[in-house]
Amino acid sequence: MRKLASKLTLVGVSVAFLGGALLSPQAQAAQVAAGVPGRFIADADILAAPDGAVVGKGRNGQPVTVNCQTADGNWWNLNAPEAAGWVWQPNQVLRDWGTPNPPVC
Repeated sequence: MRKLASKLTLVGVSVAFLGGALLSPQAQAAQVAAGVPGRFIADADILAAPDGAVVGKGRNGQPVTVNCQTADGNWWNLNAPEAAGWVWQPNQVLRDWGTPNPPVC
């Protein structure tokens, strides 16, 4: 009985691990609706609009929620601890592993 229990535990852990890494289409849609989690990977200005006025500063390592992106993918609209606004995405923000791309605004 102990051998069976240990095998079932191992299978459960494997399924739980895969479940967290691979999201179903429904789970991905729910994730996008709630915002895509990520973090700043460099200090960055948060702007009121793409190429707009600075409304805050994102710090390296701070968590963010990405709401959407421009059609070209260069600007991301996000909520950060200090402010909500737009960030020039390349080399500024990294999505959490396994999360979907943010939708186009």
